[in-house]
Amino acid sequence: MSSLKQVQDLEKQLVQAKQHISQLRSMLQERGATDLDAKTTPTPLLNLPEIGPNTERRYTPPTLEDFDHVRKRLRTIGRGIFKPPPPYRQQRPQASYSLPSPKLPPKHVADRLISQYHGAVHVYAPLLHWPTFVDEYEMLYRAGTFQGIRHIWVPMFFSILACGTLETQDSSPGSARPEAEGTGYVETCIQSLDLWTDELTIDHARTALLLSIFFMELNLKSAAWIWLGSAIRISQDVGLHYDSGPWPIVEAEVRRRVWWSIYNWDRLVSLEVGRPLLIDDDDCEVGWPTPVDDRYIQLNGIVMPPDSQSPPNGLIAVIPVVRFISQLKKTLKARVVAPATLETYDAYFQSIMLSYPEPYQITSGAPLDPRLLCAATTLQVARFFLYRHNLSPACRRSERKAALDRCVAAAKDTATYISRSLRTDPSFSDSSQQPQSASPSWKARLRSMAPGMYCTHLWRCTLVLAFRAEYATALVCVCAMSAVGDLRRANVACGRNLAFFLEQLIDRVHRGEGNLQQLLADEEMLAYASGDMQGCPESSWAWTGSETGTKLNSTPLHPPSDITQPQPNGDPTAGTYPHKAPLRMESPSETDSKEWGGWERIERMLTQLLDEQRKSYSHGPHTLQHPIHYPAQLQQPPNVAGNGAMSSGPNSGSSSRISIANIM
Repeated sequence: MSSLKQVQDLEKQLVQAKQHISQLRSMLQERGATDLDAKTTPTPLLNLPEIGPNTERRYTPPTLEDFDHVRKRLRTIGRGIFKPPPPYRQQRPQASYSLPSPKLPPKHVADRLISQYHGAVHVYAPLLHWPTFVDEYEMLYRAGTFQGIRHIWVPMFFSILACGTLETQDSSPGSARPEAEGTGYVETCIQSLDLWTDELTIDHARTALLLSIFFMELNLKSAAWIWLGSAIRISQDVGLHYDSGPWPIVEAEVRRRVWWSIYNWDRLVSLEVGRPLLIDDDDCEVGWPTPVDDRYIQLNGIVMPPDSQSPPNGLIAVIPVVRFISQLKKTLKARVVAPATLETYDAYFQSIMLSYPEPYQITSGAPLDPRLLCAATTLQVARFFLYRHNLSPACRRSERKAALDRCVAAAKDTATYISRSLRTDPSFSDSSQQPQSASPSWKARLRSMAPGMYCTHLWRCTLVLAFRAEYATALVCVCAMSAVGDLRRANVACGRNLAFFLEQLIDRVHRGEGNLQQLLADEEMLAYASGDMQGCPESSWAWTGSETGTKLNSTPLHPPSDITQPQPNGDPTAGTYPHKAPLRMESPSETDSKEWGGWERIERMLTQLLDEQRKSYSHGPHTLQHPIHYPAQLQQPPNVAGNGAMSSGPNSGSSSRISIANIM
């Protein structure tokens, strides 16, 4: 017994010694010590998923013969206590719509919105079997009323119309704002939605997800988060989170597509807004969707078309990325991401890239449809979130510089995809007679598939590229943001932020404080360049030491300028559930453009920085603080003075406006 106690005492002492060493190491790192042996830092084990579908299936019990009478009795005696598992659950007949029938939008308007929805949202979130939905849609307009249609189909229909308003190719100044049209459909959707039911269906999950997508694109992230939670809980209630069955062929494929659409949105939103994941991977066992168009999914089986006739699938391209986000978020909880961990992730990222079909390969030189940009850059978004973690003051100077370099690499790859998409522009060529900017057709195709998350990724890329003096590449990202314009509220906010950041950067460059070493020591500029890291509770550092609680909230906040508050003398019954008054949002473009000058001013400031950089380079390498770095495709520096058009306006100075074609 005495020897056993000695062993236990030694084990306790060993644990205490390890903890003490770890504390001392942390203290030394905080004080800037650089002589620590990095090899002694333990590297966490990464549980990264296999790239590709998991073919293993959970154990299923054997089939019991002559058991129908038991099943019948279980349904009867279990009523009010438990339900059979979803595949064996008898759905009660869905109630028909009995409320006063909402007004049907004109057929030509509905046709346009349905087409826009199919051309954008459906590519990344194929929630519907399209031929089936179109048949139901045409039957509705032939009947001219919702009476007799199953109740849940009505709110789902209006949520589809609402999301259809988000995807417009019209960029003319007088075009209607998406939310001006879409909020009316959302209000009708919520009015029609019956949440007092215990008979949830896959249509309830679809509706909740579409509402989350709509609110996210309006930059109402809290509302989007709430509806995402509803979509996940409903999908789990109806058993979408695991393969079971057997289901009919069409129904089985649609269930998989709906589940992975919800799963993807959970991962992307969680990463974007810095919130916990809502889906546990251990509770998810669903095969991947079949990468075919809906018309090939038929009652008697799925027909596989020739590879030449199979268009790139956005959903399939995103799944391999979002599946490791659970492990990524665990990694981001560490104080510092170790070099060995980063190397492991880099090898994994390379494996994902190699698994991609040709349009999404970063090494491909083929033109890329602008509508595929969002899917192609999903991996770059995840890379950026990982790499930027070590920008924190908790890291040493060398670690922060390495983090910045890695972020710039992800940003350059993003710009490479944009460059390839510009090659689909018929007005773009390698000749000297090049357009000053991308053509309306390229902008229209990009606008038809540019969610707010893509805009914020471009903003993050532009921040680090400008910080690292990669001005030419930054202009490529700004080209895409400018094309989106005020279609996305997040994009307008990003433009305003970029204008401020570039003002600060230009000021420091003119003061002679703009070289990389000086900027890395400038905590204020690093905080600005870190972007929305400062909005995440786990990664922000700028707020430490500021006021909180009642002290902070003693100063009243003004309501956002883009939300019109209901008037006190308004009709209290004019609103919809859950609001007392309908939400009406004004266009942000006029006010915000006056505040920061619009995208042309962003381009002028970057052009000014690039022009000054080139002049510094021409005076000799010894006078240049930053070497000029061009996108990988460039064979020579942009011809700023030769082909750029002069542009007047605030902060334009003597710099010329570079054509996007010249940058490319």
